[in-house]
Amino acid sequence: MTSSCGPRPDTYTHGHHSSVLRSHDARTAGNSAAYLRGYLSHGTRVLDVGCGPGSITRDFAELVDPAVVIGIENVSTPLDLARANAADAGVTNIRFELGDVYAIDYPDASFD
Repeated sequence: MTSSCGPRPDTYTHGHHSSVLRSHDARTAGNSAAYLRGYLSHGTRVLDVGCGPGSITRDFAELVDPAVVIGIENVSTPLDLARANAADAGVTNIRFELGDVYAIDYPDASFD
């Protein structure tokens, strides 16, 4: 597949090595996505594409509760960590799914 931006990349440049996941797990909505916080309120429907280990996704879930936040990633390795971390944190309005940004499996307007 190609687009106006060039060929579709088949791999994530940084990879999903444990050191990368540890680094990404330190990210929060406050330190890495503060610009989005003003757009999120209770009931906002959020899809986090490329959610990695889900640390920012968890913060989004707390901000939009009771709405469910869905995080997608193209490989399962970070999703296993994301699910475990969400369970450990007691966040229940969150789901992590294997997905493809080029083929989102949700109807249009499913998210805000």
